[in-house]
Amino acid sequence: MDSVEDFAAEVARFEEWALHSVSAGEGAAREALTRITSLYMAGLQLPSSSAEEAEYDESVTGLPDGIVANVKGHSGVPFDYYGVVFSPQVIPHEEPVIGSLDDDVRDIFRDVVTGLRAFESGDRNGALWEWRERLQDHWGRHAVGAIRSLHIWIAENAPESLLADD
Repeated sequence: MDSVEDFAAEVARFEEWALHSVSAGEGAAREALTRITSLYMAGLQLPSSSAEEAEYDESVTGLPDGIVANVKGHSGVPFDYYGVVFSPQVIPHEEPVIGSLDDDVRDIFRDVVTGLRAFESGDRNGALWEWRERLQDHWGRHAVGAIRSLHIWIAENAPESLLADD
C-alpha cells in the first residue's frame, strides 16, 4: 500500500473508534491517544501536491447531517477541557484559552472522514487534497492539542498506561 492508502486505512480505524468506542477511564484515554496519534503520524506521510491534483475542484461534499453527533470515541475519557495556547511562537505569549477534547475529536472526524468518503467513491485526488489541506490548517491543530492533553492526563493520573502491556 502507498501512503494515501495507508492513511485511508488509518482513517477507517479512527472512524470505527470514534463511532463505536465503549472504553472508559484510563483505558479510554490511552485508546484516544493511540488513535489520534496514529492518525496524525499517518497524515505526516501523505505526499506533497502533484500536477494531477490541480484538477481537483474542491467539490468534496460533507458528511450526512447528524453523523458527527454520533461520535463518542472520547466520551469515556475522564476529562474534556484543557488549557491551550494557539500559537506558542507569538511573543509575548498569548493567554491560554480552553480547549475541548470533544471538539477536537469531532472536528478531526469531520475533516478526515469527509476525505475518506471521497476516497471510497474513487476520488483519490479530492481525498488527498482534503486530508492534506485540513491537516495543515485544521484537523492537525486539533490532533496536536488532543495528543498533548491526553499525554499529560495519562502521565499525571495513570503513568503505567503510557507503555504497552507485555
